[in-house]
Amino acid sequence: MELNIIFLDIDGVLCLNRRMNQVCLENLKTIVDNTSARIVLSSSWKLFPKSRRQIETSFREIGIDPIIGWTCTRGKTRVDEICYWLTNFDNKTIDDDILIKNWIAIDDMDLLKLDPKRMQDHFVLTSEEHGITKETVQEAIRLFSERTEGF
Repeated sequence: MELNIIFLDIDGVLCLNRRMNQVCLENLKTIVDNTSARIVLSSSWKLFPKSRRQIETSFREIGIDPIIGWTCTRGKTRVDEICYWLTNFDNKTIDDDILIKNWIAIDDMDLLKLDPKRMQDHFVLTSEEHGITKETVQEAIRLFSERTEGF
């Protein structure tokens, strides 16, 4: 099965002012519904089981499939962590074998500025004040519609 993957940060993307934002969650659901994407956490929230449970609960309540994993802490940057996950992903970690069709990262940290070569055509920037907006939704769907190779 081919899947689109979203590498998702939480703070400044879904969590605004230390609270999960319902509008941002609904906007993420719109992206997921329109692209059939599955989510991999790239956020520091991945390090804390209680935080991961909170994310899973929020996803379940709004109808987003559970996360399929999270990036490790290898490398110097979040981009390194994402690329390591893409290179070393074990496609047997969920019920079906999967192939990655396309991927994007959604983050309030400017990963494109950090690493333009690897993040070009794979990155959507949010602001910590607004998180995922209607514009973010449109950009994410556009990037998924343009099949890009590699990282």
